[in-house]
Amino acid sequence: MNIKELFRMIDEVASPRGYVKPGFSKYHVYLALIELGFKGPLGRKSLASILGIGEGSVRTLIKRLLSFELVTIDNVAGVLLTEKGVKAFNLLKDVLVLVGSFDFNECEFCRDCRLSIVILRRGVELIKLFGGVLVVRDLIVKYGGVGSIILYYINDGLRLPDSKELHSIDSGSVLVKLVEGFNISNGDSVLVAMCNKGDDNCLRYVVEAALDIVKVVSN
Repeated sequence: MNIKELFRMIDEVASPRGYVKPGFSKYHVYLALIELGFKGPLGRKSLASILGIGEGSVRTLIKRLLSFELVTIDNVAGVLLTEKGVKAFNLLKDVLVLVGSFDFNECEFCRDCRLSIVILRRGVELIKLFGGVLVVRDLIVKYGGVGSIILYYINDGLRLPDSKELHSIDSGSVLVKLVEGFNISNGDSVLVAMCNKGDDNCLRYVVEAALDIVKVVSN
């Protein structure tokens, strides 16, 4: 399995059947594989809680993952990844790292907001191939973000790119502190969705955008 084949499966798992759209998106497919890889096996109720969708939608998601032989079910332990599912998990965790969502009353970027953050491996190269920083910012907003911030990790530090140059980020910046402890390498990028405080879908916006980047560039 390669990344192109994996994204074809993710798209098919999340696609409508006939005229019926499932109660989950490619974000939930991604998150299910990641959570099962790190924490599995997991029961249906646990998955529903983690994914933030109903148990009926989780049943449909599991059924579709079963059809692609990405998961199997143990009657006692719950849902767990197959050997094929573990390969999918490893591909996904090697391209995208979830940092998380954080609410602020006020920070240097916004007031009463939520920042949801992911690290995109080799993101500097991937974003350039995708069309550039402005295209990615617009994509995150299209998915639902109020705004977005894209940072590059270059020369062992976070940089804010614009059309002309890279600007250094102060070591005391909120974003620098939030990604501390994560293994960021030169050439990676940090994608941030800016949302209204408490927006439970904020992380989905930035993950969906990151998945689009990887999918398009890998084709």
